[in-house]
Amino acid sequence: MKKLLEHLRSTRQDKGISQDYLAVKLGVSSSTISRWESKGKFPSIDKLFEYASLLDFTVQEVLAFSANEPAEVSKPVGKIEISAYDKASFKRLVEQLLEEEDGHIKFVTMQLQ
Repeated sequence: MKKLLEHLRSTRQDKGISQDYLAVKLGVSSSTISRWESKGKFPSIDKLFEYASLLDFTVQEVLAFSANEPAEVSKPVGKIEISAYDKASFKRLVEQLLEEEDGHIKFVTMQLQ
């Protein structure tokens, strides 16, 4: 996927599209775009397809490009469990996690009664 992201970055630059513009369109921060493009942090699949679509790539082109790269398998390096004791705190925590999500964090929410 690194090569795909490098290709997307190159295309974005060739088209004169800024990271800030792309970030607004994707609903993420410009630093998130920077991490995707330069530090090997991978976006979620839906963000990847949105990103590619904004640069006029089809889903088929993204899949074809990705099929030619070796598969990358990540293993978790840690696990955190957090308990919230009121609904407002729970909602705030979920919103913060969603904001920070960059494709390398998986989280499961469970609201207890």
